[in-house]
Amino acid sequence: MAYFHSGGYDHLRRVCELAGRLLRYTVPWKSSSLFAVIVLALFIFDHVLAFDQPVTIRIVRAMVLLLVLVILGSWFFRARGMNRSGNLLGSGGGIRLMALTFAVMAIVAFTIVLPAQVFLSKQLSPSP
Repeated sequence: MAYFHSGGYDHLRRVCELAGRLLRYTVPWKSSSLFAVIVLALFIFDHVLAFDQPVTIRIVRAMVLLLVLVILGSWFFRARGMNRSGNLLGSGGGIRLMALTFAVMAIVAFTIVLPAQVFLSKQLSPSP
């Protein structure tokens, strides 16, 4: 969740536009920027509510927040995005766009986190 701190909304905007390009959708930058600001506000609100709670509750809250964001994003982009033929995305296209957006974010996060953990575990492990 630290992904959204310090200008992470711009990264979300770019990932949303990338997902739109992969699906051959047209996603206006104003809409993706506004959605990124909304997501940032929801993440900050979630961090405030989850302060000093057990990890299991934080994980459940994060999963619920992800589901809410996919639903909110599908509603948000159904009338703001266009598909290949120039028609509005609708709810189905919005869900595909949001699912791909968060999947790309997860893939990028894992490609950064996993090698870093492997590197740190080798560097910090005691020598035999």
